[in-house]
Amino acid sequence: MRVAARKVLAFLFLALAACPKRVVVNGQEMSVEDADALARRDLEGVRAEGKGLPPAQAAARLEAFAARYRGVPAGGDALHEAAELRRAAGDPARAAEDLRTLLGEHPLHPRAVQAKYLLALSDIELGRTRDGLASLATLYEKLPAEARPGAAARAAEAALAAGAEADAVRWLATLAETQDGEARTKTLARATAAVDALGLEDADGLRRALPQDSPLQEPLAMKVARVHLHLRDYASAEQAAREVFLRWPHGPYADDAKRLVDRISRLTYVRPNVLGVAVPLSGNYKRWGEAILQGVSLALEGSGVKVAVRDTRGEPDGAAAALEALVLEEGAIAVVGGVTNAEGERAAAAAEELQIPFVSLSKQEGITAAGPFVFQNMLTASEQAEAIVGLAMGKRGMRRFAVLYPSMSYGVELANAFWDDLEARGGEVRAAETYAPDRTTFTPLVKSMVGKLYLEDRSDWQEQSREIAEKEKDPFRRRKALEKAREKLPPIADFDAIFIPDFAKNVKLIAPALAVEDVLTQTCEPEAVEKLKKLTGRPDLRPVQLFGANGWGGDPGLFDQSPGGAGRHVRCAIYVDGFFAGSARPGTKRFVEAFEHKFPGQTPTILEASAYDAAGMARQVIEHDRAQTRAALRDGLAAVRGFKGATGELTMGADRTPERELFFLTVDANGLREMKPEELAGPGAGGM
Repeated sequence: MRVAARKVLAFLFLALAACPKRVVVNGQEMSVEDADALARRDLEGVRAEGKGLPPAQAAARLEAFAARYRGVPAGGDALHEAAELRRAAGDPARAAEDLRTLLGEHPLHPRAVQAKYLLALSDIELGRTRDGLASLATLYEKLPAEARPGAAARAAEAALAAGAEADAVRWLATLAETQDGEARTKTLARATAAVDALGLEDADGLRRALPQDSPLQEPLAMKVARVHLHLRDYASAEQAAREVFLRWPHGPYADDAKRLVDRISRLTYVRPNVLGVAVPLSGNYKRWGEAILQGVSLALEGSGVKVAVRDTRGEPDGAAAALEALVLEEGAIAVVGGVTNAEGERAAAAAEELQIPFVSLSKQEGITAAGPFVFQNMLTASEQAEAIVGLAMGKRGMRRFAVLYPSMSYGVELANAFWDDLEARGGEVRAAETYAPDRTTFTPLVKSMVGKLYLEDRSDWQEQSREIAEKEKDPFRRRKALEKAREKLPPIADFDAIFIPDFAKNVKLIAPALAVEDVLTQTCEPEAVEKLKKLTGRPDLRPVQLFGANGWGGDPGLFDQSPGGAGRHVRCAIYVDGFFAGSARPGTKRFVEAFEHKFPGQTPTILEASAYDAAGMARQVIEHDRAQTRAALRDGLAAVRGFKGATGELTMGADRTPERELFFLTVDANGLREMKPEELAGPGAGGM
């Protein structure tokens, strides 16, 4: 039964297929053949009428005709002609609409290929470049030979305009196949220029897609070599470059390919016992470079590690050139240097590109973000701020702060880092004042900070003013009484500590200005506090802690305790630093003694100490870990734990910056000294 049913269905299908297709035209049903014969007579009239009309109007008449003869071949012809007229009228959108209708209703139309070509061009003109190029790719081989050069040229231009370089190269190569002489030369030159913009995946894909004898194979191979070099895949880069000069020994890229292979050879050549130093040896920062060289030379004494030095001039371009020379000319296994902020980012980027471990001595924040080959060993603003806030809030329970800072990069960076860190811990800035770095008078700033400059907002002053006005009727006596009351007005020190991230020359002026306005900062001297309470008649007087940053250490005169010296105004103040030559820490003491022995009459600073530690860590990895490659030295530096250096016991953190305890320094009756561990534990807010 099932077999019989299938036979019946097959018979019905054949019978239906044999029936002539019928359409309805003007309300009358007829065969397609009859309808087409009728339509073609009408089409001649529509064409004749349209000859004297603008293209858009003629196209509209043809579209109306096609709508009347839907499903009739003549209607397809009308749509094709209408689309051509729409394109001539500069209306590719309407042309595309007509062509899609044509291809949908008449898929077997004798001019379907041409219609698809026009549709592809219309899509390109409408910004649908990808769709248009895809259509052209499938149509190209079906186009008449005489139409192909034009199609390839249109496709190439569209691809270039859309930034589709891989498509552009493919179409330009196709166009070149149809040309000869100067035209072919120009097309290949454009294709070669487009190759320069390709990524690795597109370049590799085109090498596989294009014929092996294509003239574009050579520039594509060179592009692949350069991209691999940029990606630091030296083996693949060398392989592609060798193919260029071996396969095309007389080609335009042969010499470049040979130079690339030579560069790779020098990039990958390493002398495991050579440490590079890239520092300013000329210009404004020459002294910094000399200091770093002193620290490095001391760290490498008695070792087999040699030093290769290049001058950076303290400039970004100089730093990049210095690193490249240390890699390509010296074969250094690692580099120390890059001390100025100007050098920072460029030096780090160059080190990452060259794949050489680089220990930056710049204080610039975030420098190690350049990549895994970049390390840092210098005190930063965020490191100082974190240490101060950790002591103030974590150990002493302080929550409220005032900040006085200069409007220059040093002060702004430290103030911002301090502010961010204390707010993250739940602290509060109650007062903040900024000033020009060359300011010499700080009394108005201090008055503003403690509420003694703008008195209109103080209720106690308003009350005193009213009492004086009622008591003193004489204007002169009233004015004198107000002046006297203003001078005796107590400061509003509604903060536990004041942070001054400035250099010593300004701190010498700020500290006395605080004392003049009765801001008591002798937190470590209870006797002095009690004495001042009795003297001022203010039993509620509460001292505030002064905090500073490493800029305080630039002038020993700040801590002078002799009569008339500035030290009495910063008594009990605390500042943080990354190095202290007078420290009793064993590692620091050994370094200072060795330094002063080698360089008599000189006292090391944080520059010499940081360079000493950077070179010392590199020496440890070279000698004890037996690092023979730059990658091994990089991994060894990243794994440093508990290195006992001049700046403390260093452990390299996850971001390749050192984790260590900074030096907390304070001022007592004998001058500047390092704080003891028990002092850093702290008894609580306001005390020591």
